[in-house]
Amino acid sequence: MLDSYADKRPGIALDFSVARGKRLLIALSGGADSVALAALLAEARGDWDLTLFAAHVDHGIRPESAGDAEYCRELCRRLEIPFLCARLDVPGAARARREGLESAARRLRYEQLRRFKAEVGADLIALAHHMDDQAETVLMHLGRGAGTGGAGGMRSLSGDLWRPLLGCRKAALENYLRDNGFTWREDSTNAVADNPRNAIRLHVLPALEQCYPQCVPALARYANTARIEDDCLDALTGAFLERGGAIGGICRWIGLEDPPHRALLRRALIRACPVRLTWEQVNALEALCGQDRGRLDIGGGILAERTGRRLYFVQKQPTPIEPVPLSLNGVTALPGLGRVTAAPCAPAPIRDDPARQALNPAALAGAVLRTRRPGDRFRPLGCGDRLLSDYLIDRKVDRPLRDATPLVAVGDRVHWVIGHGISREAALVPGCKAVELRYEADD
Repeated sequence: MLDSYADKRPGIALDFSVARGKRLLIALSGGADSVALAALLAEARGDWDLTLFAAHVDHGIRPESAGDAEYCRELCRRLEIPFLCARLDVPGAARARREGLESAARRLRYEQLRRFKAEVGADLIALAHHMDDQAETVLMHLGRGAGTGGAGGMRSLSGDLWRPLLGCRKAALENYLRDNGFTWREDSTNAVADNPRNAIRLHVLPALEQCYPQCVPALARYANTARIEDDCLDALTGAFLERGGAIGGICRWIGLEDPPHRALLRRALIRACPVRLTWEQVNALEALCGQDRGRLDIGGGILAERTGRRLYFVQKQPTPIEPVPLSLNGVTALPGLGRVTAAPCAPAPIRDDPARQALNPAALAGAVLRTRRPGDRFRPLGCGDRLLSDYLIDRKVDRPLRDATPLVAVGDRVHWVIGHGISREAALVPGCKAVELRYEADD
């Protein structure tokens, strides 16, 4: 089927398989690209079992925009596609939020398209971005210093956004429209080089094509390669963090006992850090990872701290976590850390899982789930009574983790340092009942 489509439309590569059997909302501006998309989908709907809707969003910026909306309405009548339309006050919204006109238009447009999508029960929003748009996007991102993520440009499928024309040149789409008797609307603002995309379209790409006539397809190939490599690096980074890292909850860290390739380390730093990092900050954090110990204030109330085994991201002024009464038959959640599930069990010690313990429920009357407080005391099995802080130091618990270690305690007596040990007072004794406590950390 794909070959026959290409034969009938020279220069237009189509693959609608992602949308087979789906309900689609076409973003229809009235320009050549979106008109071609609507016409091609209307022609293909029987072959691919498509249910089509079209939506036009009038930004209220240009005097002729009302004519665009009427043109789109007539086109949809011709193509037998149900039509939806909304007029927005983008200039007013931009002023209210002190936002750039382009940014406000994009934000409000996608918000409205998603409202329309929900209204008609569409599966995907079909967008008319094509190969020339992709080349412009890649150049814009490279101009900002992007890595492989930005160099990959737009994906054909990104969440609920579908771009089936990324393999097509704009000229081929316009030729298709002329050959089939379609007209389109011209947006006068596209001819003004007052923003980066327009400047690249009007000046940069034409100059590049004089030197490299096939630079647009070449940039599209480059974007595809960058996306493949970016996906690979993302997967490897995820696997590294799964093996040795925690990026959820109140304490985030990266394990450095077996440091990964720096390409993965830099991605892990960006993913683990709770605030957005600049390129210079990533460099500084990478350098910190090469030290034995050290700290770095990265702004946003976050400190990076290097220990012998890990790099931690901690709050400069941690938000106190309120104690939560421990249920001895159910689930107790400690926000930002995890949860303890309790249930009666056989009175036998659990020795092979630091996240599970069988304790004497008589010792847990009035117990809470919390983090440490000044003056906490702990009597580990086989040892005398001592300060909890000394116990954590002896157990070589890194300083940033000490404030994020969940505890089961009654008053200032700690009975389970989760992941480390239980108290003599809460240990099982002959003839006592038992309750199993199982801890699960937040993702």
